[in-house]
Parts: sequence; C-alpha cells; structure tokens
Amino acid sequence: MSAIILRVFLVVFGFLVVISLWGFYTSIRPPKILSSLTPRDLKMGYEDASFRTADGLTLRGWYIPTARPTEKTLILLHGYPADKGDILPALAFLHEDFNLLLFDFRYLGESEGSYSSAGAKEVEDLLAAIRFLKARGIKEVGVWGFSMGGAVALMALENAPEIRAVVSESSYASLAGMALSLLRIPLLNYPVAYLVGLWAKIFLGIDLRDVSPAQRIRHTRVPILLIHSSDDAVIPFSHAQSLQQALGENPHAEFWFHRGFGHGELGADYQSRVRSFFQKHL
Repeated sequence: MSAIILRVFLVVFGFLVVISLWGFYTSIRPPKILSSLTPRDLKMGYEDASFRTADGLTLRGWYIPTARPTEKTLILLHGYPADKGDILPALAFLHEDFNLLLFDFRYLGESEGSYSSAGAKEVEDLLAAIRFLKARGIKEVGVWGFSMGGAVALMALENAPEIRAVVSESSYASLAGMALSLLRIPLLNYPVAYLVGLWAKIFLGIDLRDVSPAQRIRHTRVPILLIHSSDDAVIPFSHAQSLQQALGENPHAEFWFHRGFGHGELGADYQSRVRSFFQKHL
C-alpha cells in the first residue's frame, strides 16, 4: 500500500512540476504581437524613439508631439502581451491636449529582451522612458497604463517623483495572486502557483510577492484614477478592491468601477473621464 501511495504522490508531483514549468515558460515568453498600425495611419506626426534601460535593453517607441507646443506629456503603457500599437487607437484622443510617448515593454513588440516579467522588471522600462523625456526638457509626466501597464505605473510611483498623475485601468494588485489563476483547478492551483513562484526566483531572481502594486502605493499621495469592471474575466475585480483598500489614505485617489465590460472594453464616457482627470492634475 505504501508503494502505491508513493507512486501516486510521485505522479501527481511530476504533473505539477511539468504544468508549473510550462505555465512559467509560456508566461515569460508569450507569442509576440506586432501591430502594423502607426501614428501616421491616424494622421499624427511622430518621431521614432529609442532608449536604454538601466539593465542595458533598448526599448523602441513613438514620441507624438501635439500641434500646439506644450510640456504636458503622457506616457501610455500597453498590456501583456500586446504592444504599443494595440492601445494607440483608443487613446489617440489624448493627443489633442498632450504630447504622447508610447513604447514596447521589454521582450514585447519591437523592444529588446529575452523574456517578459509581467511587470516585475518592466518598472525599469518606465523609468527609462521618464529619463528619455527628461533629456528633452520634460520634467513632469502623467502615466496611463492598461492591465500590466497599469500595475507598472503604480509600482513606479515610489521611485519616480516626475509622475504627477496616474490612470490605471484593469491592473492586478499582486503578481503572486495572478499566479493562482494559471491553473484554474481548485486546490491544485495553490501548489502550481507556489512552484511558478519558485521558478521565477530560481531563473529570474524575482520574488512574486514583491511584485505588488497594492503594497507599493499605500503611502503615495499622487492623484490616481483606478478603472476596473466587476465583469473582468482576466484580472478579477478582487484585485481592484485590494488596490482601493491600499489607497484608503490617499485623498487624491478616484475610483471608476463599473459592470458589464470585459477586459479592455471602454464605457461611453471614457474619453471625457480620462481627459478631465489628466487636465485637472497636470
């Protein structure tokens, strides 16, 4: 009987190891999405931009100045595993009032990198973008981010005083929490999440517990607009609730929670809400 129990245990353990390794690998090296759309297709003048991160990667993007000279500038951060072109059509309306900088996170789109870390190291990408703008004389920025991009925007606040306002849409509150959704089988998702965290620590030097926007924003007073739908099937609404709780002492935090929208779907008054938030705080 003990031999049978041991055999069953080894089979189950081997299954969990294989599934967790597969989930880990496909998470850090997802298929790349390369959009063909450029600002020129939307009749916007732009410059190709490139800059290097602190760990030596070259990131590529677009700098889109407004027709009227202004220092008001927004950095727009795409989600995982998309690229800068994926978010451009929905956010082109911001070009009327702000300079825009869009870029591809490491590994994704046209940027360098051998893997994505789903937000952990992408904070360095945003900091590099801010340095790029400072070299052009732009000392204050607003940041809009979707999904992973929203999490990156929140996590960067503690090291980027240049950020004066953030719109974070459909962000996760904890990457460790997101690891639980890799395997949607009750009970088995916990050991798989643990193993994924172990692989991240061993192979990438990343502790998933530290990749937590909810922990990083507890003491910020930067104006933040959180947007999330209770029907988001990709990042559960519980993440938005955790972020809201973390911002309980921030008098400049705003929350736009709605229902009936999927991940990345926009409401009718989306443009006016986002535009007025940035106009108010920049």
